[in-house]
Amino acid sequence: MSKRIVALVGCFLALTACSKEKAESDVFDRVPTVDEWQIVAPAEMTETQKAQQELCLTAVNAMAAETLGELEAALEGGDPAEAIAVCRDKAPAIADHIATQYGLKIGRTSFKLRNPANVPPEWADELVAERADEPAFLVGPNGELGALLPIRLKAECQMCHGPVDTIDAEILAAVAENYPDDQAVGFVEGDLRGWFWVQAPPGQTEES
Repeated sequence: MSKRIVALVGCFLALTACSKEKAESDVFDRVPTVDEWQIVAPAEMTETQKAQQELCLTAVNAMAAETLGELEAALEGGDPAEAIAVCRDKAPAIADHIATQYGLKIGRTSFKLRNPANVPPEWADELVAERADEPAFLVGPNGELGALLPIRLKAECQMCHGPVDTIDAEILAAVAENYPDDQAVGFVEGDLRGWFWVQAPPGQTEES
């Protein structure tokens, strides 16, 4: 498990919650209450839940890799502010594509949002409020599986999310233009920046 989480590390992982990223599907029509979701330890998962967990991790890795590629391409032009445009325009499209490809919901969130629309799903509210710093998995009332995967700030990502007095004026201006209510600054290397969240639909059981 830890090796799969480590695979998510990259500058993209620090650029948390730039847009509301999820896809709608008939399997998610019913919205359960928070109390109906229960934390499950990986060691206690059923085979169905393990398959859902693997699906969640695969989807997160795919979204991270694709978005990181877009960010690296933008930064190669020598204008760090271009990364803001990637988060604003391309990250939502990538998330929608990944959600459709894998048949789940996926996004990013934080306790200090860049985009206020990126609130966590209800099942993750309590863990976000507690700033959970370890991967967490929850089982929903209809057999869904939710995954909340921590994101830590990399040193190179302080250029957009570090202390305000260390961020380039051009980047600050770009953030202010696109996200006037931005809270996602003041972090240093290693800080908990936010989370990937994924919600997998009910899996197939042996009985079904």
